[in-house]
Amino acid sequence: MLKTLLITTDFPPRIGGVAEYLSQISSRLPSSSISVFAQPEKDSGKFDSEQHYRIYRENFYFTSHFIWPKWLLLLFSARKLIKKDGFQQILVGQILPVGTVALLINLFFGIPYVVSTHAMDITILSNSRKKTRLAKEILKHSRQIVTVSHFTKKKLTELGVEEEKICIISPGTDLLERNTEDFQDRIIEEFGLNGKRILLTVGRIVERKGHIEVLKSLPFIIKKIPNTHYIITSNGPYKKDLEIFIDKNHLRNYVTFVGEVSRDQLSSFYRLAEVFVMPTIMLANSDVEGFGIVYLEANAFGKPVVGYDTGGVGDAIVNRKTGILIEPRNPSEIAKNIIRLFEDTNYANKLGKQGRVRVESEFTWEVRAEKFKDIL
Repeated sequence: MLKTLLITTDFPPRIGGVAEYLSQISSRLPSSSISVFAQPEKDSGKFDSEQHYRIYRENFYFTSHFIWPKWLLLLFSARKLIKKDGFQQILVGQILPVGTVALLINLFFGIPYVVSTHAMDITILSNSRKKTRLAKEILKHSRQIVTVSHFTKKKLTELGVEEEKICIISPGTDLLERNTEDFQDRIIEEFGLNGKRILLTVGRIVERKGHIEVLKSLPFIIKKIPNTHYIITSNGPYKKDLEIFIDKNHLRNYVTFVGEVSRDQLSSFYRLAEVFVMPTIMLANSDVEGFGIVYLEANAFGKPVVGYDTGGVGDAIVNRKTGILIEPRNPSEIAKNIIRLFEDTNYANKLGKQGRVRVESEFTWEVRAEKFKDIL
């Protein structure tokens, strides 16, 4: 494996699927061959000290209004770092702006690069001809491109990328293996969940994740299953909109926001839930789910999963085998299928068990990292 510098705008302790994906891959590559260049974050020093590979932290953008483009600071810093520590190639975490930096370093200094794409970094290009042209140049000069689903691969081919140049390496999960302590009793007591039938969504509270679609389905579910309770983890900018909807529709007694949850506690929430639901939607700006690690996490705990058939979710959920895929913007179908899973526990358990078998056989991070290692 060539000595590689991953440059990314999205890396832990920042929370999110892309950050999780890149950090999990990095942690399983040889420490002598992989290093990460990311921006400083709150508590990043603690996170960095716990990793076996080197992480460099610097601001990527000039703050002065008189310097443009602001990512020129990243170009200067990355070039200096590559020269100083003898990196042989770049792993691009995001097409823009990181891919632009890698392209310039490649053209002027001959350092090759591999691009890792996820979803929005590709789909959002449709909103700008200028960015589309630039992205095409970045992809054209890349040595290889890694993407997370058949959906994102299709988007790349629509940009003119040859299929042979694209490798799908979807996310994995090791949540089940890493966590042993059980917080279920504490969670039940703290949030008053005794005797409740639990629906769970894990993910930042942003519009794309589709929390509002679950809330729209909730009155139909409650009519049939009155002790239903919907748990929402994490935080995010769309929370206020959800709270307005909850109050307007008198759902306050059926929904709990639990805030940010540690990885240890998250395992207990998965165990506590009967059904995992995240009906992600495509927004007007083309923001869409590229895959959805959380569906795998829920399956790993033997839970059936429910989602809309958008973006790369069809790669994460095998319809009627590990969970249920529903046509987008259809809360009544969400309600119908969740009611069935609550009432037919044999069917729910069958989907969850099949999902767990699939995760254990196909979606370990070790397998994903080996594929990355071969490419790099």
